[in-house]
Order: sequence, then structure tokens, then C-alpha cells
Amino acid sequence: MEQYTIRGFRGAIEESVEYLALADNEDRLEYLDKCNWVLSYIILTVKSRNKPLNYYVNISSESLTKFLGSRHYNDILKSLIGLDYIRRPPKYQSGKFSKSCFLTDKAINSDIITTEFFSDNFKKRIKKIKDKEYEECFKEPVLKKILNNTAKLIVVETELYYKGKINILTEEEMDNDIDPEEKLKENKQRYYRYKAFYNEFKALNNINSAREVYDSKICYKPSIVKSGRIYHTVASIPRYIRHSMRANENDLIWEIDMSAAQPSVLLLEWLKTSYLKGYSSTIEKEFNLCKKLIINGDIYRYISDNSEYFKRLKYSELKKETLSALYEETLSSVKNIELLRLFPSFMSWLNSIKQKEGYKVASHTGQSIEANIFVNVFKQLPDDRFFLIIHDSILSTEGDKELVKEKLIGRTKELFSEIISKDENLDKLFKINRVSIKDEDLEDNKNPRLLKEYLQSIGEWEDDWDNELNLPL
Repeated sequence: MEQYTIRGFRGAIEESVEYLALADNEDRLEYLDKCNWVLSYIILTVKSRNKPLNYYVNISSESLTKFLGSRHYNDILKSLIGLDYIRRPPKYQSGKFSKSCFLTDKAINSDIITTEFFSDNFKKRIKKIKDKEYEECFKEPVLKKILNNTAKLIVVETELYYKGKINILTEEEMDNDIDPEEKLKENKQRYYRYKAFYNEFKALNNINSAREVYDSKICYKPSIVKSGRIYHTVASIPRYIRHSMRANENDLIWEIDMSAAQPSVLLLEWLKTSYLKGYSSTIEKEFNLCKKLIINGDIYRYISDNSEYFKRLKYSELKKETLSALYEETLSSVKNIELLRLFPSFMSWLNSIKQKEGYKVASHTGQSIEANIFVNVFKQLPDDRFFLIIHDSILSTEGDKELVKEKLIGRTKELFSEIISKDENLDKLFKINRVSIKDEDLEDNKNPRLLKEYLQSIGEWEDDWDNELNLPL
């Protein structure tokens, strides 16, 4: 069993007054393990959520009591604060999460490492908690399905792939002669996240037991939130690590997702609401436009083409700004006003809901509809084949990708039958893309292949070199 810690922390805690005050060696080791548990909890949370290393992490009193004990957790937090490894908000936060913490610069600059559990008592405590959590998950069929299919994942690509991707310099950085290693140091949070996911899943390559996967330090308890969305470890895996993976023995992984999922489902809900209320001719043009954009998967393109504000943004920024406009509290931002200009009736409807019921209802509505499509379909898929859900997409092997798409289209037509007929073509609304890197593009195969292509192009290739470079004939 392992967890995360900070390099040099053990030496620091062993010199602390609280640690030295404990006479029994087992008590000291347990105190060290519990301090490391807090650090590990914060580190794992920011990794899974893709947040900066100094991001505030909420730890409920219930969790602190369960893992550290009601009599000890305040002393442990004080020790970590006193040694300047974590900090707390300047003011007490009432409510469910009263013990939020974040890593200090001292902790971040000292490097994140893994460590074993030293105390037999704490190991037993962790195992007992994990056993109970695992049993609870397996009682819920959809979570059981996720854990079983997570165990089918294998990593086939070398670490050079993700390191090369996250270390690519921008033109601006190249002009400023920024060293790649310096960039890597500046982007520690991203590097640590990728490294942690890669190493943990690579280590699980020869394991096909859901329980052993659940015991991995990178794995966290899957949960179904009020909106119906499912949060689990695979949904947090970084993109380039996902590319490095395959399922079962060696099957390529494919992804079936919805174009502009959140805007699409909110627009579909507005179209349905307007239709049921008997919309007037004044919104007919917008009604037909929105339906067309949804069916053709053209929402983001339309926004970019018809707005000077959004036109200047890269696709990732365009998507982020659009979602922010839909879900933010303020109704007077430039982005909200721009969407209101492009879709006056839809945005008036959405803004009105946010004003009456609170702005958070918008994201909850979007996620609920999304879950009503994707989670519903995921539950219907065969349990004995590889499928995983990631919010607005479903992963499958090549042989099942069309099945998934067909079911997603069917479910969408079922939920919005008032505005989408059975004969409507939704091929462009749902996309199929390969996730896994192909054999010929794996790092171990690509470099020799590119060398061969280059030497052939200049007439310097010898046929018997195939065997020397281990290339397929």
C-alpha cells in the first residue's frame, strides 16, 4: 500500500514537538501515516480535478474523522500548518466543508513522491474503510460496471509520448529561448498529474481485478451526483494518457460523443419547452436555426462565424467562454450579451431561469439531461463487453462503436420526440473518434518507420535493414 507525500516531509515531522511527544514507536508511525494521508488526499484531489497544486481542497469533518479519528485530526492539521506544508483559509468556513486546505509553496517546490504506509494500525484502518467502500460500490450495478471495465485498461505507449506532448513549446516560448526542462518545471502540476496516472495504470497492466485497481492510490471512490453524472477515476485520466491506452488484451479504444454537448442539450430543452408551450411565429426563425445547428453539430462554428468576440478565440477557448456564458451568475458579461444577440429567445429563457432559481440551476439542468442520455445508454450496454462512460461520451472497442452511437441517437430521439422525428438523421450530432494510438504510430514503431521513409526518399535504404530495425515486413 502506498500514498503520496512531499519529499523531505518525514524528516521534518520527526523533529516536530507533536511527533516527539509520542512515546510509542507505533504511535509515531501512525502519526506520520495520518499526516501523509492529508497530503495525499489534497494531491490526489487536485490531480483528479486537473487543478493547480495550490488549489483549495475541501475535506469534510466526516472524512477527517473516519480516516484520522475525531480526537486526532485537529492536531494533525495543526502540525502540517505549523511545518508550513499546508494552509487553511483565513476565515472559518461554516457548512459541510469546514476544513479546506491547500499545499504551500514550500510543499510544491519540494516535489511530490510516493511513500509506503509505516503503521500496521493505520494500514488496517485504511483496508477496512476501502473494503466497505468497495462493497458499497459493487451494490450499485453501474458503478460495478465501471470498476470492472477500468480493470480492462492497459497502457501500451511509452512515457516518451506524453512527455513529448506536454513539453511542446509555443512560438512565443521558442522566441524567448525557453528551455524545455524549464517549461516542465514551471508546469509541475501538469507533469505530476500525467506522471501519476501513467505510472499507476502502467503498473496495473497485468492486473484484471477490479478490487486491485480500486486499491491503487490513484483510484478514488466513484460516485453518482444529484444531476445523475458519474464521477470516477477514468473520467479524470489526462488526454495523452488515454491515447496511450487500450482495452482487454490489445483492442483499440474508440469514443462516441455528442457535438457541443452542453449547449446542445440546453438548446434541445428550450426547443422542447417552446414547442410544448406553443411557440409564436416571432421565434420560429431562431427555433429552426437552433434545431438545424444541433442536428448538424455546428453550434460552435456558428458562434465563431457570427461573433467578433468569439471569432478571435481558439476552439478550446471558444468552448470554455461559451460554457461560461451559459452557466455564469452575471448576465451582463460581454460573452453573455453576445450569445443573447445570437440566440435572443434561448438566452432570455436561460437567463430567466437563472434569475428565478439561481444560476447553478443552468449547469445542473445541462448535466441532468446529459446524464439522462449517456448514463441511460451506458446502463443498457452489455456487461460482458468493454464500455466506459465519461460524462458526455462513451468509450468502447471498435466492434461496438456503431452500437453505442445507435443507442445514443435512439435515446435522444426518445427524450425529445416532440421536436426530433424518428426519421431525423442525427449522424452529425454524435461523433465517433479513435482514442488509442495505432500500432504504426506508437513511439517504438514510429521512429524506425520514419527513419525508413526518410532513407527510402533519398535512395539510401537497404531491404535487409527491416530486421535490424525490427520493422514489420
